[in-house]
Formats: sequence, structure tokens, C-alpha cells
Amino acid sequence: MKDLTKLRSVTLIYNRFKSFPQVLYDIVSLETVLLGNNQVNGVDPHRLMKLINLSTLDLSNNDLLNVPPELGLCSSLRCLSLEGNPFRAPRAAIVARGTDAVMEYLRGRIPT
Repeated sequence: MKDLTKLRSVTLIYNRFKSFPQVLYDIVSLETVLLGNNQVNGVDPHRLMKLINLSTLDLSNNDLLNVPPELGLCSSLRCLSLEGNPFRAPRAAIVARGTDAVMEYLRGRIPT
């Protein structure tokens, strides 16, 4: 899959993925990853940061119990959808304020 150097968008909604598909971390051309309505329980923010073109990430309605603060360092993200997950932080009020508010919240939680 990493030979798919021109692949820009992946839509994998309404499946039964339990984790972020590992192969996607190697496709640096990706701009959009739609993984909503699955059973994804985590992502690797350090590997996501290598997707320098990733601007849209939909992880809504999954099984995320936490959102790693380092996800806030993915500077190319312009749209991050996290609604409908069972995590307690960030609170729903922050998620409702949109991507910028979530990213700011996450950056503020990165351990120093």
C-alpha cells in the first residue's frame, strides 16, 4: 500500500475496524482519512504526524477511550471529528467548538 503515492483519500466508514489500519500510516500522500462509525480504540499520534498532508481525520462514533495529547501536534490537521466516542476528555463542550478548540486543548495537555 505504501506504493500508492498518489492516494489522497480513504473512506472506511461503517466497518468493524478495531484499530487504525497500520498500512495507512505509511501512505504519506493521504489528505483525508474517514474512519467514522467503526470500533477504533486508539491511534498512534507519532505515526500520524508523519502524514504531513493529512488535513481531515474522521474518528467519530468509534471506541476511543482517550485522545492522546500528542495528536495536537499534527499541524496539518484542519478537520478532526471525534464526536460520539466514550472518552471523558476533551469534554463534549470542547469537541463541539470544533477542531481548533480540540487541538488547542490537546496541545495544552502534552507532558513537558
